Amino acid sequence: MVRVTNGLDREEPLSVSLRSFTLTPRGDVVESPERNLCPHLTVVPTAFTLPPRGTAEVRLSLKAPPGAEGTLACLVVFTAGPRPTTLGGLRLSASPSLGLTVYLTLRGTERPALRARVGGEGKALPLLLENPGNVLERLTGEARVFDGEGREVARLPLAELPVFPGGYRELSLEPEEPLPPGRYRVVLILESAYGRYAAEGLWAVP
Repeated sequence: MVRVTNGLDREEPLSVSLRSFTLTPRGDVVESPERNLCPHLTVVPTAFTLPPRGTAEVRLSLKAPPGAEGTLACLVVFTAGPRPTTLGGLRLSASPSLGLTVYLTLRGTERPALRARVGGEGKALPLLLENPGNVLERLTGEARVFDGEGREVARLPLAELPVFPGGYRELSLEPEEPLPPGRYRVVLILESAYGRYAAEGLWAVP
């Protein structure tokens, strides 16, 4: 069950649609037919009107598709009616939308895996995270940075980051205070629901 709340002082008609999606390496949402949960997800109602400052409940139900493995996903999109707006001096009509991600991981079929490439050159630390497994990896952790004498000089946190099965993410972690030019050893430590991962690399700061 999903509860939708109207923060406006007027009625707000909403429609609900389902979209298959994935994330690009930079984290943008794009449509994708891969690992699509949408045909197995039912939403009731698909159109309704929220009263001023009121709420409404939407029921989501799903049935696991036979033969599926790992994690499947669907984006539930709530779209309001068009309204006038201004952009760059132009008057436009736009319909605001809000997306809710729904995931299904089929127990007993999980094959978690993660690969990380750490390091490179730049004022920010380059990272490449790849998910060759079949489940969604929600990662948290940090990169620990050491100088040439083995002293820890920085910790770069990684907030919760989703990496889709078969996908990868490109990141740049920037320290709060710029590091002096030099070469640093980096130890990346990550955690997810499926365990801990670690990787090492070299970082050249110009």
